[in-house]
Amino acid sequence: MYTKDEAKAIKIGFWDGFKRFSKKKGRKMTSWVLKGTQIKEVQLKFDLNEKGAFVMLQIDSKLDTNRLSVFESFEKYKLVIDETCGPELKWERDYLIEGFKEVSMIYFQLPGAIVYKKEEWETYYQFLFEKMSILEEAYLDVKEVIQNSSF
Repeated sequence: MYTKDEAKAIKIGFWDGFKRFSKKKGRKMTSWVLKGTQIKEVQLKFDLNEKGAFVMLQIDSKLDTNRLSVFESFEKYKLVIDETCGPELKWERDYLIEGFKEVSMIYFQLPGAIVYKKEEWETYYQFLFEKMSILEEAYLDVKEVIQNSSF
């Protein structure tokens, strides 16, 4: 078992390694769309937690009606998004972030990914990089029509 400080250092090491991996692949971390989606409720995110590695489009708002309206706007273009992303993309209207809040998510998941398995980091980096490239492309394909939707 790791101390709190050791666990934190490992997580920092993982994300620093991913930054280097992305740079080698030609993408600086700052070049991903991520929070600069230009739709207030939408963020593209990376995560690695006890449920695995995630690449996600997260829809969040203080008002559930706004969140659900934005999610429904994306659902209208599900066929277009799924065509780019493939069948492993998951759609969840109501996803509970444990102990936090409910959001809507469109995401890829690599179950079983654990930050403490350093020998697997390269596999995780590849997953995160490839899936975010695909999800970001799908997002950019529909962004303009989603922005022009009435929420």
